[in-house]
This record gives sequence, C-alpha cells and structure tokens, in this order.
Amino acid sequence: MVRKLLQGSVLLLVLLGAVRCESSPSIESLLKILPQFDGWKRDAPFSQEENGGVVAGAEYARDGLSLQFMVMAGPESSASGPIPEDLEEERSSGRAESDISVFTFLKVDGFDAVIVEMKDESGASVWVDLRGKGWIILGGDGEKPDALLGLLAGVQVRQFALQVQ
Repeated sequence: MVRKLLQGSVLLLVLLGAVRCESSPSIESLLKILPQFDGWKRDAPFSQEENGGVVAGAEYARDGLSLQFMVMAGPESSASGPIPEDLEEERSSGRAESDISVFTFLKVDGFDAVIVEMKDESGASVWVDLRGKGWIILGGDGEKPDALLGLLAGVQVRQFALQVQ
C-alpha cells in the first residue's frame, strides 16, 4: 500500500508537471549519493527526467521486506507533498489525520519532515522537505516510523539539498 502511495505520488507529480525545474540536478549526481542501508540489499537505482523535473531512487530488500528511497527535485514540489490541502493548516499542531493516514510533523537533520503512517498499519513513509526545492521520501510496506527515522539518520540530507538547489 505504501509503495502504491509512493509510486502514485511520483506519477501524479510527473503528470501535473509539479516537479518542473529549469536547472534540475543531474540524475547522475543524485544516483551517486543514494544511500546504502546496513543489512538491506539495494536494487539497481531508477531515475526519471521529464518536463525538466528529476526523480531518482532505489528499492531495498531484506527478509521479505522492501523499502523505497526517492529524491524528487523541482521548485513546486513542496506544494505537492504528502499533506492533503485541507489538512495543511493543522501543521502547527504537530499532527493531522485523514480517513486513512496520520501525519506527524517534525524535523530531520534540521529540515521540515512529515511522517505518513497508514491507519491500517500497512506501512509508513517519511517525507523530508528540501527547502521547497524537492523531497526525500523513504517508505516501506510494514515499516514503522521509528525504523524509517533510524535509517534516515544515516542519510546525508544536506548533500541532497545541495544537489537540488
């Protein structure tokens, strides 16, 4: 379910042209800095460049579980984040809920971030806002937010932010 949410988000962003960027980072520069998580096997990286926007990432597997790490770049991408527009005003409370998800707002390495946890406990994702120029997204079916945050602690978020500026 989380994988479908992530894939659907990328498709929606591309279709709407929300990741348009006049001087987007090179795919090669993003692929070079994709993380390797201890204990997880990384599949071949994937990338897509369309309408001037960039999406790059990889899937990871361990013991029948899977994760997906992506970075999306584009000047309008922060407006295309995981928060439904009608819940955006609840950001200041630190938490919001929809019918299917719970959103928790926090900081990751000094960057605004959102944990999206499925109410049916099918998985979670963490979206890190790269100061309005893109997103880092880490999610997985069956994953818990604390595990994802632990993995993100080893990601050099600032390096990705520099690439998408």
